[in-house]
Amino acid sequence: MKKKMAMILSACTLVAGLTACGNTADTSDKTNDAKVEQKQVKNEVGKTVETSDLNLQVKSVTSGYAESKDKSKQMLIVEMNIKNTSKQESGAGAADFRVKADNGKTYEVYGMEAKNFGAAIPAGKSLIGKGYYEIPKDTKSVTFYYAPAGDIKGQWTLTVPAK
Repeated sequence: MKKKMAMILSACTLVAGLTACGNTADTSDKTNDAKVEQKQVKNEVGKTVETSDLNLQVKSVTSGYAESKDKSKQMLIVEMNIKNTSKQESGAGAADFRVKADNGKTYEVYGMEAKNFGAAIPAGKSLIGKGYYEIPKDTKSVTFYYAPAGDIKGQWTLTVPAK
């Protein structure tokens, strides 16, 4: 009788131990997967935002030091494709956009860059141009806002590419 009880008790302990080990491994894998997903930053290059008169698309994002004189900063260069969908002329330019870096600070267009885009767009036509924004060199991601006259009408989450 004692042998039977010892065997049953041993079997229960073995089953409980294996079950606990199996659940721990599964939970660990799911936790690691969740951590990996949280670390990946969404990149919305190619996303189009539609407003009442314009369709705005981020075509590309690059970064570098060539345009920035401050070595603790880098230049974020955002290429835009903007289509006027209204029946009348409408304008857009790099100064209509803001960049919020992953440090929580907001940066406006780099005014010393003469290549910043900006023009009146005839009805039904498109404008392709680049905006230049000076941000800290260790920035990994930004939120890019379309905010003419300070009114946010669209946004993109962008990954800052390595130099």
